[in-house]
Amino acid sequence: MKRILLSYPLSVNTPVYKDNPSVEIQQQSSIDQGDLYNQFIITSLNHNGTHIDGPWHFNPQGLKISEIPIDYFIFTHPTILDIPKGNDELITKADLEPYEHQIAGSDLLLIRTGFGKFRSSDPIRYRDHNPGFAADAASYLMVFDSLRAVGMDMISSGSVIHVDEAIAFHQIMLGKGRVDGKFILLIEDMNLNHDLSGIEKVYAVPLYIEGVDSSFSTIFTEA
Repeated sequence: MKRILLSYPLSVNTPVYKDNPSVEIQQQSSIDQGDLYNQFIITSLNHNGTHIDGPWHFNPQGLKISEIPIDYFIFTHPTILDIPKGNDELITKADLEPYEHQIAGSDLLLIRTGFGKFRSSDPIRYRDHNPGFAADAASYLMVFDSLRAVGMDMISSGSVIHVDEAIAFHQIMLGKGRVDGKFILLIEDMNLNHDLSGIEKVYAVPLYIEGVDSSFSTIFTEA
């Protein structure tokens, strides 16, 4: 069995969205400095690095991340789509419609725009000019009953410069205003720079932290 890591390690060099505070890692005790053990203090916004947006992020009636059952984060019918996008471009309903048959029946949709290659080579570009989703893409995706999450190789599902579209996309996907409780998780800042043909199962389990909307996640596939 082959396993592929789809999340990035959290570090002080992790690109952060817009003006979010950077990750801080401070060594609190050190064997090299005469302490009996090594120990660290890690300070980070919960939307830094590879993370899962839970419903409460944009939905005041939505579930917090630790309220979602563990089974929800294990996906057995993942689909990856290559939809190339450049600086500040939006993924629209029209971009997704040709893949209707692939999306139908999927529980996890991974969108690979190719923008992930800039995360290490040009982190400022990755941070400040990311592609994002249009609101009409959210309305389209919410029609698919089996779909539980959408992951992407972008720092956020919302483009930094298309603020209104970013807000609307998050609100729709995370179920704001719905009476049926439906939502689709958003997995942001994923490492999709791999050959993912033949993947069969994806584990995208968040760090369960009580009282927060969203959380960091270590994500890997089985093929």
